[in-house]
Amino acid sequence: MNAYNRRSTSFLPAVLVAGLLICTVGCGVYFNTFFNARKAFNTAEKARRESASGRGGLNDYQTAIEKSRKVVDNHPNSKYYDDALFILGVSYYHTEQYVRAERRFRELLANYGDAEFASEARVYLAKTKLELSDVDEAMVLFEEIFESAYDKGYKAQAALALGEFRFDDDQFAPSRSYFMAVRDSLGDENEAKQAQMYIADGYFKSFRFGEALGAYLQVLGMTPDKNEEYHALFRSAICSYRLLKIEDGMAYLQRLMDNELYYDSLSVLQLMVAEGYEFEDDLALAEETYREVATGAENKAAKGKAYYRLGLIYQYDYDDLKKAKEYYDEAVGAYRGSEWGREALQKSSDIGKLETFTRSSELDSTATQDDIDAVAYAQYLLAELYWFQLNKADSAILEMQYLIDSFPTAYDAPQAMIGLSQMYRENYEDDEAADSILKAMLERYPHSDFVPDALDILGLRGTAADTGYAALYIHRAEDFLVDEEEYDSAQLYYQYVIDSFPDSRYYLQARFNHIWATEMYRAPGDSSVVLAYRELIDSFPRTDQADEARKRLQVRPTGSQARQRQEQQPEEGTEVLDTVGTPVEDTAGDYMDPRVTLYIGPEGDTLTDIVGAPTLIEEPFELPTEAYTMQDEAFYLYFQILVDFSGKVIDHVMKIPSQFEEVNRRASETVASMTFDALQVSELVARFDLKQTSDGRGYWLVYKFLVEKPEFLR
Repeated sequence: MNAYNRRSTSFLPAVLVAGLLICTVGCGVYFNTFFNARKAFNTAEKARRESASGRGGLNDYQTAIEKSRKVVDNHPNSKYYDDALFILGVSYYHTEQYVRAERRFRELLANYGDAEFASEARVYLAKTKLELSDVDEAMVLFEEIFESAYDKGYKAQAALALGEFRFDDDQFAPSRSYFMAVRDSLGDENEAKQAQMYIADGYFKSFRFGEALGAYLQVLGMTPDKNEEYHALFRSAICSYRLLKIEDGMAYLQRLMDNELYYDSLSVLQLMVAEGYEFEDDLALAEETYREVATGAENKAAKGKAYYRLGLIYQYDYDDLKKAKEYYDEAVGAYRGSEWGREALQKSSDIGKLETFTRSSELDSTATQDDIDAVAYAQYLLAELYWFQLNKADSAILEMQYLIDSFPTAYDAPQAMIGLSQMYRENYEDDEAADSILKAMLERYPHSDFVPDALDILGLRGTAADTGYAALYIHRAEDFLVDEEEYDSAQLYYQYVIDSFPDSRYYLQARFNHIWATEMYRAPGDSSVVLAYRELIDSFPRTDQADEARKRLQVRPTGSQARQRQEQQPEEGTEVLDTVGTPVEDTAGDYMDPRVTLYIGPEGDTLTDIVGAPTLIEEPFELPTEAYTMQDEAFYLYFQILVDFSGKVIDHVMKIPSQFEEVNRRASETVASMTFDALQVSELVARFDLKQTSDGRGYWLVYKFLVEKPEFLR
């Protein structure tokens, strides 16, 4: 053997030894890493299962993530790679890192579909999709697991998920088949008990109380924990009450009250027992039990509800409204924010209204019609209160009849006859008497505003009886004005309502409409329209029509009146002021609201508003801090703007500024940077026959710029 051969043969064992050493060291490193990951994972799983919340072991899950990631990242060819993927996925799931969990489970199932943990990984993937709100995909996965040859433990998890999904969607019957599969064959003891509780709750929510009772009793035979036993027994009591098995229900409640574990719920259970006494018409025991809870319970909700139930007993069973109100007030004081607390407040308020609506003393000979109407309306409200709120039909009928007999000239007397008719129809089921009252009302009050209501009930709309009331003529006027554009006929009907129905609720509407139609269609060119609006405002200042009249005085009139006014030039020596708050007179001596001049363009033409929002604002407005002290939450600045054919603002004039100079400056910059919808501008030009400027640059319009306080200052 030569030297080369000797060196070669002596080198081979060294290579083998080195290789073995490298393998031993490398394999040992990742094996130890995986071993530690598995150890931490098993500890976390054990802690989670044993914790009441199901949230234990979070620190150990995090350790398992760190260790198993080292195997996945550094040793992709390791035989432990699929195990590490599974540990990662499950640990991510229980630490609520659902996106990462999904990615690892999908990688495991794609590359290691036959791995030991593949089936469980598919279950976890479905649960992960559920957490990610991918409900449809999750249900498909669960359905595949449930229908396939999986271990029954996995099938039980899938069936529970499918059942819970349908249960939460109120699909109680479809959910039941999955729960029954878990209960009867697939689930372990706890899963079977969980499924049975769902079955019972499904029957309960479906109002199938007999089947629900049987299902809850079955839960009680499955070794329930403290919370499960309470739920099953309490629901069993409710089911028994609904089935009129009151003694059985009270027996279930007594079982709970005898158990020291449920001492904290004693007042709630006593409330249910008291309701049982009510069902049995033993009001003395019910009252005694409610009073015990009301005076002794530490639970404010229970205390308040007990007072509320006492109020109901005294109102509806004892007919003692004064005492009932006292209990309702106690209920509100104990727990105002609950649903029954709000009901107690309403009932107390209703009873309190009796003092307001109580029958007034006899009216003397000096009483005006307004006095009579006021007393009659209070009487009407009293009758309605008895009928709708206090559930005292006989009292309601007596009070309504008193109104009809004592105040026959009152505005609400015909309405009272309609109300009395409905009371006879509903309380006595006497349609003949009800109809006769309505017919008497039509005969006695043929021109009342309430005639249409009676006609509707009797089915007489469109017949010969359908005439003679103000609303009919209002509608005819509107038809002439809108559909047929017959101004003169419309005005005749408006005037007829004004002359013939001064006490009607349509009187003011007719009066305003008459002025408005004159302004729009027959403007006389003098101050008569303005004076008519002013007279309406002065006579009826707190009405909707007065508010609308004020608005009409704040805009430039359109139509012939506007055109006539713009043609009139001021006479020499006549002062025309364009200052807010200062009256303005034209050559005819017309009164013009200060803002009327806003609608007179720079070349004397009549302008109109552009109301749409701009399509572009290059310089957005920001309220300066100096304006933070403004009293109103919002106000308008008024501009005249010149827009070109594209809708861009190319010139502007601030006509009505604010008291804040910086607001005015910033608003001007913002308006100057605006562009409006060119189509809207074209429509305004055509509709109002706007005139182009003499230099052909565009059209002048009025723009109201809204200035608002920021939300945090309101």
